Amino acid sequence: MAPSWLLRLRRLLLGAPSDERTIRTAPTRAVAEIWINLLGDHGVPARAVPALPASFMGDGMQHKLLVRTEDIEEAERILRALWDAARP
Repeated sequence: MAPSWLLRLRRLLLGAPSDERTIRTAPTRAVAEIWINLLGDHGVPARAVPALPASFMGDGMQHKLLVRTEDIEEAERILRALWDAARP
């Protein structure tokens, strides 16, 4: 298996692997982490990457939420339920 720094460099240069898709863009890293934890609690692995490839991982920047292609439907269902529950 390749070292983690090599995988990070590959993602930086080539983007996300083809088996992952962006389902949402979180306004901050903190919100992205909440969504990642929520999805993980329901068995859907997810990760966040900065919306701008050359940016640092600062909290105040937008982050794309990535999930595996086969988990897109379930992830959307979970996030929709969160949105519906949060609305007054």
